[in-house]
Amino acid sequence: MVVMLVLFAGGMQTGQAEPISDCSRPLLVRASETYSPFSMKDENGFAVGIDNVFISKVLKSLGCDIRFMFMPWKRSLYAVKHGDIDILPSASYTEERAKYGLFSVPYRNDVIGFVVRNGDAGRIGLSSLDDVIAQDLVIGHVRSAFRGEAFEKFKNSPEGSKHVSDVSVGPHGLQLLLANRVDLLLGIPAAYVAQAEQQGLGSAVEEHPFILAREPVRLMF
Repeated sequence: MVVMLVLFAGGMQTGQAEPISDCSRPLLVRASETYSPFSMKDENGFAVGIDNVFISKVLKSLGCDIRFMFMPWKRSLYAVKHGDIDILPSASYTEERAKYGLFSVPYRNDVIGFVVRNGDAGRIGLSSLDDVIAQDLVIGHVRSAFRGEAFEKFKNSPEGSKHVSDVSVGPHGLQLLLANRVDLLLGIPAAYVAQAEQQGLGSAVEEHPFILAREPVRLMF
């Protein structure tokens, strides 16, 4: 419940989702179709997953109705900025996002690392992102997702940027990984493995033991 104490502090939004404080209308919550086990679309088109169940229970306990809206990550940042949604789950705090949004206290700590093709976890040695450059590897990364300060500096550096390939959504990243278009897929390794298993590709990928960061995630609104 402490997560929600700051949730209805007003806001800066100016679009469809006008700031509210009394749940006078359903709250619009962003959901992912493929971010297993946190947020997925089931066979009936409903939002399921750990995050969605948690948010539903908390908001309903406060007497609020909600409506989930499926959209890609980059579009969801635009939507929360312009008031087209009320709540964006699984968001990392950054100074740039704080210019236009508010944040709850953290409700989960994500372990950020890589998945690789099966057999590559032992072949690819990583102790830092410098090893990516040294081995001429390419990292697949979901566009606009924040994966810690170390990766921000890496992808924005002249040399590091040559080793990063943006993808629109996680499943596209898995496709590129298995097609040998990227060597490492950056994100929440457990989530990528779960997505691969749902696609019948669980034996094709594995987690790499290198942990890049541990990042607290929040509700953004």
